Amino acid sequence: MYGGYSVIYKNEDCQQYKLLPIRRPNIPAPTRRIKETFIPGRSGALIEDEETWEPIVIPVEFNFIGKADEWASIYRNAKKWLLTETGHLTFSDDWNYFYKVLYCKITDTERTSRRIGKFNAEFTCDPYTYMMNGLQEISLGEKIFNCGEVSLPVYKITGNGGCTLTVNGKAMKATVGQNLTINTELMIAYRTDGTLQNGKVTGDYEDLYLLEGENQISITKGFDLKVIPNWRCI
Repeated sequence: MYGGYSVIYKNEDCQQYKLLPIRRPNIPAPTRRIKETFIPGRSGALIEDEETWEPIVIPVEFNFIGKADEWASIYRNAKKWLLTETGHLTFSDDWNYFYKVLYCKITDTERTSRRIGKFNAEFTCDPYTYMMNGLQEISLGEKIFNCGEVSLPVYKITGNGGCTLTVNGKAMKATVGQNLTINTELMIAYRTDGTLQNGKVTGDYEDLYLLEGENQISITKGFDLKVIPNWRCI
């Protein structure tokens, strides 16, 4: 564990890369996607709510200090960390929540002295804030309570043969060969070895979303079910 305020990205602390955030970033509120239609001769506008949200951009200012002959190496390592692949973004004063990064951009570094540099990073993220406890598997009970927004869970089924997974009265039928994972966010089904099994399920992935409040879940007797709820909020 490193000291002071820190930024954690892809499960790596920025201080591992000799980077320090200059200040705590401002976390923007997401913007609702609204379509406005203006009609000549009529005041106001016709509003169509698309019921979705725009991505958010979280700016982080980093600085770093090192020996003069290490300066370029620190910046190269920082670029590799930030610009290759994506992952979860967490802040050390808000450990229980994270953001899903879509992509990251950084500015050219400014060398303020022989040993000190700084640059800005912009993390473009999914508009939702996700809860860490939403990544934990939940064993099936009759009811699961969602205290956040509608969530897109992952269902893990163990057993053999045909079964029916029912969520809030809506069903998806599946043929399971030892194990089957249903990912409602990616809208795919697969085995633990990664083999796609989309042809083994029948039904709508959207029907398996966990709604705000109480959710009732059941599965055919003889099958085991675990849920990764992916709790989230705005």
